[in-house]
Amino acid sequence: MEFSAPWIIGGIVGSQFFLFFARQPIHRALTALGMICSGGFRLSARWARSVADQLWEHNRQTVLNAGRHDSAKKLEREFIRLEKTFGKEMSSYPTYHRKLSEAITQIEKDFAECGDTPPEAPGWTTAVKELSKLAKGSDRMVETVLQEIHKSAVSAEKRAIQEYQQATGKRHKLLAGLQPHWKAARSALESTGKVVEETLSATRHIDEVMTKYEQVSQQKPPAVTALIGSRVQLFLISLIVMAIALGGAFINFNLIALPMSELVPAGTRIGTMPVSTVAALVIVLLEIVTGIFVMETLGITSFFPRLENLPRSRRRLLLTGSLIFLFVLALIESSLAILREQLVEQEGALKQALAGVDAVIAAPAQSSIPVIGQAILGFILPWVLAMVAIPLEMLMSSGGTVIAALVTFVLRLFGYLTRVIAHLIRFVVLILKHLYDIYIIIPLQVGRLMRSKQARSTSDG
Repeated sequence: MEFSAPWIIGGIVGSQFFLFFARQPIHRALTALGMICSGGFRLSARWARSVADQLWEHNRQTVLNAGRHDSAKKLEREFIRLEKTFGKEMSSYPTYHRKLSEAITQIEKDFAECGDTPPEAPGWTTAVKELSKLAKGSDRMVETVLQEIHKSAVSAEKRAIQEYQQATGKRHKLLAGLQPHWKAARSALESTGKVVEETLSATRHIDEVMTKYEQVSQQKPPAVTALIGSRVQLFLISLIVMAIALGGAFINFNLIALPMSELVPAGTRIGTMPVSTVAALVIVLLEIVTGIFVMETLGITSFFPRLENLPRSRRRLLLTGSLIFLFVLALIESSLAILREQLVEQEGALKQALAGVDAVIAAPAQSSIPVIGQAILGFILPWVLAMVAIPLEMLMSSGGTVIAALVTFVLRLFGYLTRVIAHLIRFVVLILKHLYDIYIIIPLQVGRLMRSKQARSTSDG
């Protein structure tokens, strides 16, 4: 059915007049629709912001509590180490002090004996002066007396020099004997200096740990940021280590999956998986679980708090049993790795025989290096997987912080987007109102002119 131009124009004019008279209800409907939509989005934005703030505050308190606990543990370990250092080093301090006091006393004694006492001059001066006066009226007797005096003086000088040399030699021996005492004193001082240096180093480290603990306790923003950053770093490192461990577990699984088919009933399945595959997976998981128990009993991890309360004898017994079980699993896996190499060789020889190639089934390997390598790998991999407990605990402890931070970011992003959508809806409703008025602009302007004329006539009357 075709419409002519008069019909179209008439329809447009009629719709304009209809929409003109329905202008206020439609405007109210658009306003109400905009308020409903924008209000819903604003409520969603407030809810998202509130939940994000609560989650962030909870995550912040969790990180602070964990950081406070870690700082307290570090501080406790530092105090224990300082106590051990003082107990060990200071116990030997009385010995050093006694050695040093004995060395100093001996040095003072020997030094006092090393005094240089010059020899006394012979007492011939007065006698020579008196005889020189008598020599003016010299005679033979005076000359003889003078000669005897000269001889006695020379002899006394020689004896004095000899005694002085003996005293000097004795003093030099005493000085030489002081050298061991000096060495002992220096050794005691060096040992005391090392003790003091170690003590100062320990106290400086304790100051650093105490400063960090105070910052965490006071909930300073830099401390919180550093704690969250360290948690994220720990999560990423643990995630990388766990990815590498999963690669090792995959290699371990493939190493024992084929020979396990010779140990379990063939053709049996659990669901869609063969029993040999499930058995190999169970062995790998048993190695990981045994490693967790080993790390728990060693006190490295804390998955099971009750194990920490066990007596030391029971923990030692559990550790011994876990290590023996892990050693047996390593031996089993090593033997399965050797069996795998033999099965691979037999399968290759069988395929060659079926293909018509002359080959001897189960021919011995030309080199034993692959067998030895697989046996060593099968023995080492269980011990490597046993250490997965450490990064697993770190991943679990730091994963909550990282996930909470990501959820907080997503909620805040959602709140921001919903606020933007609420503003857009408000402006879209305003645009629709203006478009509505543009469509009915002719009757709208006519109505305005009529109202303005009626207002002027009323004011003139």
